[in-house]
Amino acid sequence: MEVINPVLVGVAASICALYLAAELYLEASSNPKYAAARLFLKKETLISVLNLMVLSIIIFIAGRIVSLLILAGILSEAVIYSIRTPIDLAVTILLAYSFAKIHSIIHSKRREK
Repeated sequence: MEVINPVLVGVAASICALYLAAELYLEASSNPKYAAARLFLKKETLISVLNLMVLSIIIFIAGRIVSLLILAGILSEAVIYSIRTPIDLAVTILLAYSFAKIHSIIHSKRREK
């Protein structure tokens, strides 16, 4: 008996990542020059976050390779739940964290008042 359905966890994480991406987009597009200046001022943090994003892309590509191996018949369909779902969840969590961290860098504290 499964206590937590991994697919539902993936859906919840994807919704969270989508929300964070939209927040990041709205914050960056509201004042692009200010956002760029904040990114430049916090470049050490930004570099570590970009490294995390690159890692998530590498994991994402590994998931696509697993999908292609399933389509080619080299791996069974059961691999989707044992390998693909955790890969997708890891990518989603890494991207959501990256979006939240970049948003915290460019977030304008002066507009909250």
